[in-house]
Amino acid sequence: MKTLLLNPMTSQAGNVVRDVLYGCWCKGNRIGGGTVPPFNLLVMTALLRREGLEADFLDAQALQMKPEEVGARINAYGLVLMTTSTMSFLEDAAYLAQLKKLNPALVTAVFGSHPTFMPRPCLEHPGIDHVVMFEPEETVLELARALSDGQPTDAILGLGSRGADGRPLLNDKRPFLEDLDWLPHPDVDLLPKGIHYFNPLVRRMPYMTTTTSKGCPGKCIFCTAPTFDGKVFRRQSFEHVMDQLRTFAAKGVKEVYFRDDTFFVDRQRDHAICRAIIDEKLDLTWIANARVNMIDEETMALAKKAGCHTLKFGVESGSQEILDGIKKGYKLEQGLRMFKAARKIGLSTHAHVMIGNPGDTAQTIEQTIDYVLALDPTTATFGICTPYPGTPLFERVRELAPEIADGSATDLARLHTEGMFNKHYCHVDQDELPKLVRKAYRRFYLRPGYWLQTARELLRNTDDLKRVALSSTRLFEFIFRGKD
Repeated sequence: MKTLLLNPMTSQAGNVVRDVLYGCWCKGNRIGGGTVPPFNLLVMTALLRREGLEADFLDAQALQMKPEEVGARINAYGLVLMTTSTMSFLEDAAYLAQLKKLNPALVTAVFGSHPTFMPRPCLEHPGIDHVVMFEPEETVLELARALSDGQPTDAILGLGSRGADGRPLLNDKRPFLEDLDWLPHPDVDLLPKGIHYFNPLVRRMPYMTTTTSKGCPGKCIFCTAPTFDGKVFRRQSFEHVMDQLRTFAAKGVKEVYFRDDTFFVDRQRDHAICRAIIDEKLDLTWIANARVNMIDEETMALAKKAGCHTLKFGVESGSQEILDGIKKGYKLEQGLRMFKAARKIGLSTHAHVMIGNPGDTAQTIEQTIDYVLALDPTTATFGICTPYPGTPLFERVRELAPEIADGSATDLARLHTEGMFNKHYCHVDQDELPKLVRKAYRRFYLRPGYWLQTARELLRNTDDLKRVALSSTRLFEFIFRGKD
């Protein structure tokens, strides 16, 4: 039996960033049209092949293949696996149902945040035969092996299925993987030929996404990552990370976008990686996520020397009261200090910002915009705080508004650009929130001198000019027309 690892095309946008399993996905012009290689599916495909199973990867989104085009190939497979999140789930379930009509013998399984936190509602959809809860790698391997061998699946940890009576049956939870070095590297050779994944932050092509750890030390009440990945931060060894980077460089990858929830956690390992990149003269530039309260100037300077050009920070709010309420875990002064240090060192910065947070008022939203201007990041994105399953915020909302159900009405058409259930925790009319998002973008990107500064810092060659022109065109389409 052959397995297909599928990244589907969606009807909502051509560029859905649907790689991280805990479900923090984005799309559209608001993020400058960015796309990413779905590295988790590449890891899974490589794992199945390593263990002697037949498996293929298909990025139908990158190839812009419609469901009927994928359906024309589906008879070659016995199992199809897809990642799904709350905002894509309804469309993904319908997509799989369409494939099952074309191949009635097809078995389908989904993994990611929504199957983890809402497994029973997922199994109510006829297009879905199995759900994989929490970390998928070992569970997916056992599922594919059992189906290939004609064995039962009722004892596979971390798996949910439907019983003979049609009711959901959820097996026991699988322990979190301890040895991350057991996982193979994302196989670059599986990516579609001739496709370059565009991302406005990436400066050298081709680029690759990957992760070197699981878990986040943060406890933000709006984020699914702490629950999905567990309370213990786990990391790949220095040797495993370096082997991965050497492999990327040998295959022609020029830039790496580390998708770790927080890359800079283990200072000793981080410094060792940076020094090894320098010593081995690896021709790689890179981007990583950081927390302003977990990184220092020495680390930033070393990362810059090792090829890092951009750090991404979750800023979220410019009100200390709001930050404390959402358990962001940093002080406003720390943010100002770290962004200033990054500019001094020569690192670009990206600020992720939310409005409509718990406790937000018109005044605190203005404070947030002012704070972002004071931080003066190289780029920024603004979105609307949304309650997702698996977060304390979602549980708070569900107590007040049971109609939120499994949260799947929060789909890609409305993602981050419409207020949904904010009225239960925010003191601004949720219908005003989309206008405030666009206001924040205008105040940030239409500042006198911003584009002159951007040209001075980012435009080094023709490729940079094309990248900035394309991303800014899409961004302005959102700012002026509201089109995402």
